[in-house]
Amino acid sequence: MKRVLIVDDEIPIVNGLLLLFRRYFQSGYTVVGTARSGREAIEKCKTLAPEIILMDVQMPGITGLEAIRELSQEGGAKAFILVTAYERFDIAREALSMGVCDYLLKPVSRERLEVALSTASSYLDRLQLLNERELEFKDYQQRLLPFVKTAFFVKARQREGFQTGGPDNDLGVFREMLQLPETGIMGIASFSPPDGNVSAAYEHFCSVVQYKTVALTGPLEDMRYCAWFLPLKNEVSALAAANAGAAEESAEFLAVLQAAFSAQLATGEMQLSYGQPEKLETLGRSWDTALRLFAKGSPSNEWSEENAVSALDSQFYDEIIEGRFAMAGQALERMLLSLDQPGPMQRDTFFRIIAALSFSASKLAGGGVLPEKVYREFMDFSDIERLWADGARQLFASDVRTRFQILQERAAAAGAHSPFVVRALQYIENHYQEPITLESAAETIGISAGHLTRLMSDELKRGFARTLIEYRMQKAKELLKKPNVSIREVSRLCGYPDANYFARLFRRLTGHTPREYAARTVKGENTDA
Repeated sequence: MKRVLIVDDEIPIVNGLLLLFRRYFQSGYTVVGTARSGREAIEKCKTLAPEIILMDVQMPGITGLEAIRELSQEGGAKAFILVTAYERFDIAREALSMGVCDYLLKPVSRERLEVALSTASSYLDRLQLLNERELEFKDYQQRLLPFVKTAFFVKARQREGFQTGGPDNDLGVFREMLQLPETGIMGIASFSPPDGNVSAAYEHFCSVVQYKTVALTGPLEDMRYCAWFLPLKNEVSALAAANAGAAEESAEFLAVLQAAFSAQLATGEMQLSYGQPEKLETLGRSWDTALRLFAKGSPSNEWSEENAVSALDSQFYDEIIEGRFAMAGQALERMLLSLDQPGPMQRDTFFRIIAALSFSASKLAGGGVLPEKVYREFMDFSDIERLWADGARQLFASDVRTRFQILQERAAAAGAHSPFVVRALQYIENHYQEPITLESAAETIGISAGHLTRLMSDELKRGFARTLIEYRMQKAKELLKKPNVSIREVSRLCGYPDANYFARLFRRLTGHTPREYAARTVKGENTDA
């Protein structure tokens, strides 16, 4: 039920609108109050919280447009319908610029009111959906950030550095997701607490860095150390490493760490090393410096294995960037081989594999190959994280291979079709539950409907409508295999508001009614034979 407020200084108009609502619109709308001036409307909105406001234009004191402007600034989901005695273009133009959904001429007819209410309701529904998606996106971003941060540290330590141009601009992705400036410093923090609880020391370090500085920390590696990155506000280059601004920022950061870990740093339980300020494009040079300094301060030089791991990761990312998923799969297999080695499972291996999968999926999603829903589902790594925590090495490796195989198949399928057909297929996958058409798909993609039809017919041997129907029927089959699902709900979820039409279409294409198909599935019969 949508909540409605009627605002008009003419009592007959108010009474007429109330009568229309009581007779024809009680099922979907409830009038929560009336107001006779713009000021009264503003005051009542605070207590009545209406969603739809029918607002007269000319009223004593604060006018309707002024009231709308005031209410719009207060926030909250509100849809405005203007009510006026005169059809004036200047008023309509100003009203539309303020987000008014529709305007009605007095006296208001039932038919026009119905249209205006429908428009306002659709606006509110779209606004609610937009807000929900925005919240979902923010939540998704927060859940994705740890993996993005891990991928950033993996990439920053590679000598090839970040991609900075064209569709492979991974640096742009990292800068946007992690809010990074142009320059920064890479460093290492190592831990050797007397009680041997390296994880606790690492967590304490991460907490201090997160809440008291602007720096980022990487994952704990080899149960000894972690990388960290200090972003710098001042623009610097390798030739200006002594820049006073950068030196001041790094000194402030180190002072925070010194204050928090003075005892650990004094006894050697914690060691810090860091490189010179560098632009993000060449951040690997700062890491190399930090690495050399750290190695000099270590009792033994154990970095040959680290260099081999870095080279393997570099190969994987290079293959993904070039679109060679089969070759990248071989590099991934070599990462997984480390799980066959005796001894405890290194957490660093887990983060390297997650970062590799994340990067691969992001690459396909950015290229329009991986639909948004599939991408969101893919980036949920909770299942393989549980396998890792349980020490199920073989199951973990198998799940990783299955996930990468999905990406490899998507990449191969995309390579077999032109970009417009790939985008059309993605459009169907993202919007099959909606009343989409060839025309809406072509408009979204940016080509003519005729051109899209020819491309799909040539490459898929079927047009848009047939492709959409087959995709919906496949989704229907998946839903009908679930227990206690209603045919009407399956029909709705597959984009068919008329369940009877859906049932006839399903039978014509499969040879079974939806109910028969579901029953045969329960019995374990081959429903697709």
